[in-house]
Amino acid sequence: MKDYALQIQRIKKKLQEAKEFDELFSVFGAGNHRYEIHSPVTISDVDAFEKNYGVELPDCYKSFLLNIGNGGRSYLCSGAGPFFGIYPFGHHIDDLIHGKVELYLKNKCVLHPNISQTEWDKKLEHLYEDDISDEDYEELNGNLYGGILPIGSQGCSFIHALVLNGPYRGMIINLDRGELSPPKFSEDIHFLNWYERWLDEIISGKLITTSPTWFGYPRG
Repeated sequence: MKDYALQIQRIKKKLQEAKEFDELFSVFGAGNHRYEIHSPVTISDVDAFEKNYGVELPDCYKSFLLNIGNGGRSYLCSGAGPFFGIYPFGHHIDDLIHGKVELYLKNKCVLHPNISQTEWDKKLEHLYEDDISDEDYEELNGNLYGGILPIGSQGCSFIHALVLNGPYRGMIINLDRGELSPPKFSEDIHFLNWYERWLDEIISGKLITTSPTWFGYPRG
């Protein structure tokens, strides 16, 4: 497992600094999570999840769960993080995959940062055929969102999710389950960088003194 010890320590420190800086909870979602995270998970919890779903979680995300915390007081029991926070581990994993999550979560991730509207429309076209069966819909949907773990809500139909495999393993994607617009990848190379950038933008005042106050995807 890759060692993220120094970054973990920075994040712990910055999480407290962000709470002190945003004392009025002005950042979007802060009034819900209040920069609080519950106790970390155990390695046996992680091992059980990986065995059950046939996946290997990215080390960046595992390091967060094992050393910083898991879940909290926000929407859907999420802990401090961008938007409404980070889901409690192992919860709401069916946000994207309808049906048997265990069949598709381990699939290869077919999404990528440079996907065009044309390519995206082509991936969706068979999902909305009038005569599609429930079984075919489940398979097409599962293959589209396979290899992607939902980790938090952004409100309405938007979520953030973690890529579990392939060249973009560990990266965060913004996905819209309502309008089904093309996926938008964060530019950060992995989950911890994305999370730390959120804290940096709070501490710098960017997410408090500017409008809107939610965390975006361009680099800060």
